[in-house]
Amino acid sequence: MSKKAKSLYYCAHCGHQELKWVGRCPACQEWGSFQEEELPEGMDQLDSLSSFQKPQILNEVKIDASIRIGTNVTELDRLLGGGIMAGSVLLLVGDPGVGKSTLSLLVAGNVATAGKVLYVSGEESTEQTKHRADRLGSFPDSLYVLAENNLELIAQYLLELKPRLVIIDSIQTVFLSKVKATPGSPSQIKEATITLIKLAKQNNIPIILIGQVTKESQLAGPRVLEHLVDTVVYLEGNRNHSLRVARVVKNRFGSTEEVAMFEMTGRGFQEVTNPSAYLLEGRNLMLPGSVIVASARGTRPIFTEIQTLVTEVPEGIPPRQIAIGIDRNRLLLVTAVLQRWVGERLGNKNIFVSTAGGMESDDPAFDLGIAASLLSSMKGLAFQPKVFWLGELTLSGEVRGVPDAERLLAEANRLGFTDCVLGAGAKVNKEESLELNLYKIPHLRSLPKLFPVLAQKE
Repeated sequence: MSKKAKSLYYCAHCGHQELKWVGRCPACQEWGSFQEEELPEGMDQLDSLSSFQKPQILNEVKIDASIRIGTNVTELDRLLGGGIMAGSVLLLVGDPGVGKSTLSLLVAGNVATAGKVLYVSGEESTEQTKHRADRLGSFPDSLYVLAENNLELIAQYLLELKPRLVIIDSIQTVFLSKVKATPGSPSQIKEATITLIKLAKQNNIPIILIGQVTKESQLAGPRVLEHLVDTVVYLEGNRNHSLRVARVVKNRFGSTEEVAMFEMTGRGFQEVTNPSAYLLEGRNLMLPGSVIVASARGTRPIFTEIQTLVTEVPEGIPPRQIAIGIDRNRLLLVTAVLQRWVGERLGNKNIFVSTAGGMESDDPAFDLGIAASLLSSMKGLAFQPKVFWLGELTLSGEVRGVPDAERLLAEANRLGFTDCVLGAGAKVNKEESLELNLYKIPHLRSLPKLFPVLAQKE
């Protein structure tokens, strides 16, 4: 009598697994999403990720300069903390068409100038990859391309070639023949990732996995995938804008506060080394509803423009609040606080808020600027072009200082700003050395009093 194969049930929506079928996923609350998958013998036991080393005294472990591999993409290296860690696995995630493959091919070409690189395409033929690469320029002969989905064969070529870097495009397309499930299923993605991590650790070869996303812009496949890899980078961008922003949401070897900015052109990615100048470029005059805000992202201060339009709602039509580039929940919070403490009626008005250049942020430091932008649009008042706003709002209407305010003020001084409105509690140790007029306000009620001072002179 043959032994019955073990089964697990996976949610096709989020990857959550259960030992038996359930009608509604307890993780994502999706109905009827569970699918049964059989596990071959031995698959219920996790493969060892051992690098075959004996225990070592931590203080005696030697680290050489080659522990990180530079990509020669300055923005990306800064984002990762100095380059890709040897033997690590990086997951690059983004919407379709945002430029994941283009950025990966750029990295592959740069790293290939110092050694072999293997680019594995599970979605394109080698001819299609070559056609796409021709648009980006020339590549060294040490860059190898492989059109393959079978992970056993990929591993064989990897061990033969021993490259400096491996790129898998994408993790949802590769499969292990021992897993009786279709490519892209939760069990295939999980087991393929574990196999690739094992290869990376044992051979000290960094691997970049490109991941697809769902319609909600969340990583497709089991959530355990993000826990397994060493670094997770989300590449974001609006198809109607050329700006692309890379954010680290997990990094075992560096900070998660950094962002990297790129411009998508016909020749691929161009690094944006001065994001404030890029985002404020083309701003000819200030109009009602337009304000400048600042955000501290890692080591990179970023200044951008927020534009707001507040209009009356025709009778019988419900009001709308639309946010582009701004977290909608933060917009709702700011409008509620403004209505409660300043007395402006906003519940019966259409509100449209947008950031310039396709920049997206949920930074609380934008709160005060959003409030000023809303009032500016309602009153038809335009601010002076060299004033910016910096502060977080509480539900009680208090305006709080933000971290790294001093660094943002120093950058504003360099960019030529003359005035800043910020929370009264902001810590500025070298205030006397700044060529800025600082207007510190403790509460949102004080905001309308500043409008005559900061209004644009006709």
